[in-house]
Amino acid sequence: MSPDRAALLRDLRGLITKSTPGLTGPLGETAPLISSGVLESATLVSVALWVEDRIGKEVDLGAFDLATEWDSLGAIVDFVERHAASVGRPAARSAPDRV
Repeated sequence: MSPDRAALLRDLRGLITKSTPGLTGPLGETAPLISSGVLESATLVSVALWVEDRIGKEVDLGAFDLATEWDSLGAIVDFVERHAASVGRPAARSAPDRV
């Protein structure tokens, strides 16, 4: 696992853990988040903003199946890495471009 990926996973895990007070136990990279009901709508909005911050552009949540693309920490980080690469930038923290 690359250091950048590890940092993304750590940051995302922290965000979800902080935003989900009823969460108990460790949150693994492949644990289902949406299909299991762990992520509620308010937390999902926070995750979407986190993703936008890392890829530098807005994300149209209606353009893909959230339950498929974002159902685990690993899947969300994969999404970030894929979309950050598509705009030619590293998956890092920066202010997103707004349309």
